[in-house]
Amino acid sequence: METELQEEEISLLDLLLIAAGEIKLLMLGPLVVGLLALGVGFTLPQSFTSQAILALPTQTQTPAQAAAMLVSPVVLDPVIESLKLSKGQSIQLARLGLVNQIKATVGKDGLIRFDVNANTALEAQVLANAVIDSWLKTTIPGEQDRADLAQRLTYAKAGLASLPRLQERLSAAGSSDFGKSLTRGDASAGIVIVADLQARYLGEVLSIQRTLLGLSRDVVKQSPTLPTEPVSAKKGLIAILAVLGSGFVLLLWVFMRSAWKNAAHDPAVAVKQARLHSALGFKNKA
Repeated sequence: METELQEEEISLLDLLLIAAGEIKLLMLGPLVVGLLALGVGFTLPQSFTSQAILALPTQTQTPAQAAAMLVSPVVLDPVIESLKLSKGQSIQLARLGLVNQIKATVGKDGLIRFDVNANTALEAQVLANAVIDSWLKTTIPGEQDRADLAQRLTYAKAGLASLPRLQERLSAAGSSDFGKSLTRGDASAGIVIVADLQARYLGEVLSIQRTLLGLSRDVVKQSPTLPTEPVSAKKGLIAILAVLGSGFVLLLWVFMRSAWKNAAHDPAVAVKQARLHSALGFKNKA
C-alpha cells in the first residue's frame, strides 16, 4: 500500500517537474493567446438588437406555432428575396444566416418576444418589420380554405338575415291568427332564443371575415424598436476562455512531448517512433 502511494506521489511530482520546466511557455503562451482573442473581440462588428412583442388573438394559431413560423422558410425566403440578403449565396445559406439573427420565444404570459440582430440599428429594425409582415401574409387562408370559409359565410349571413322577420312574428304572438297556436310565454322564450341565434350568427360572420383577411398588424403590441446602443460583446469572457483553453492544450502538449521522449528510451518503442516519423515524412535525427 505504501509503495502504491509512493508511486502516485512520484508520478505527481514528475508531472509538476515537467510543468515547471516549461513554466515560461505555459504562462506566456496563454497570455499571448488571450491578448490576441481580446484584440479580435474589439475588431468584431457591432451588433444591434431590435425587439418586438406579438400577442395572438384567440382561435388562431398558438403562440408556439407562430414562433416556429417566424423562422420557417415560408416566411424567411420572401424576406431574403425582397431585401436581397443572399448576396450571391444559395437560398439555403442565406436562410441559415438569417435564422441565426432571429430569436422568437414564447413567455409564460403567452406573448411572443421577437428579437432580430443586425450590424446597424436601422437594419435590425427594417429586418424585424420585414419578417413580421412576411409572417402575417402566411396567415391568409389558401384557395380551398377561402372557398370553404366563403360558403360558411354565405350560410351565416343568410341565417342572420332571416332572424329579424322571425323576431317580428314572435313579438306579434298575442294578435292575429299566429297567436292562436302560440302562447305569450312561448313567444317570449322564442324571442330569447332568436336573440341568442343572432349573436351567434353575427359572431360567426365577423370571425369568418377576419379569418379571410388573415392577421393584421394589430397583433404587434410593441413595434420593432430602433436600438440606440449595440449589444455588448463579451470580450472579457472570450479572452478568459481563450486563456484557459490554450493553457490546457499547451499543458497537454508538454506532458505528451515528455512522455514521447521518455518512451524513446525503450529500443522497441524507439523503432516504432522512427517508423512513424518516416510515415509522416519527418526526417529522423541521427
